[in-house]
Amino acid sequence: MTISPVKKQKLPDSVVDRLLEVVRSGQFNTGDRLPSERVLAVQLGVSRASLRDALTRLEMLGVLEVRQGDGTFVCSPEGRTLSLPFQGLLRSLPQTAQDLLEFRRILEPEAAALAAERATPAQIASLQACLRQQHVTAAQGLRLSQDDIAFHTLIAQMVGNTVILRVLETLQQVMQDLRSRTLPGQYPEITLREHTRILAAIGNRSPVEARQAMADHLETVVRTAVETPSTSSKGAYDA
Repeated sequence: MTISPVKKQKLPDSVVDRLLEVVRSGQFNTGDRLPSERVLAVQLGVSRASLRDALTRLEMLGVLEVRQGDGTFVCSPEGRTLSLPFQGLLRSLPQTAQDLLEFRRILEPEAAALAAERATPAQIASLQACLRQQHVTAAQGLRLSQDDIAFHTLIAQMVGNTVILRVLETLQQVMQDLRSRTLPGQYPEITLREHTRILAAIGNRSPVEARQAMADHLETVVRTAVETPSTSSKGAYDA
């Protein structure tokens, strides 16, 4: 399989665009290995230096994975990779933290409402198990961060909308970084109580209640985010 050369103007961008076209065209599937750098450079009509620059950019976007000594592989962008630009903004613009929380308040209540309509019994059972694990984690005096991400991700999965799922996964990855640096976190009992309410609404198949429960939950997140951080890491509030 050969790849046509790129145009010479704005070479680095052209290489990136051409490789994106190749990947999105279906010539290569997720997990497939691209031709070697030498072969790719010849096929694209560019230097290996220009090619490596393009591969690095696409790796940062989560489109490709470069494995030293093994080659370059096509991959599907995940929340962690997609969140990298947002994490950079988060570190440089303090207001971005509040902006992200505001965005969650717009998106997640509607996702919870859809989850109440669409969740399968198996998905609801998984959400119940996740909440039980949060109780165990809290009883051990540990942060609920990972359990909390799992809880919100399960709700996103219930919606059955790939776009919503990917956006919420990305938000969760950014929020994980945010929790460790900005959100003070002091009240695991609030998290557990509000998650219980969200779960009950979804389990009762009530979109209205689920929407309101999630909105109230995120309102609490916004309120506690501006409080003075506790000097203790025990009993961290997560959302």
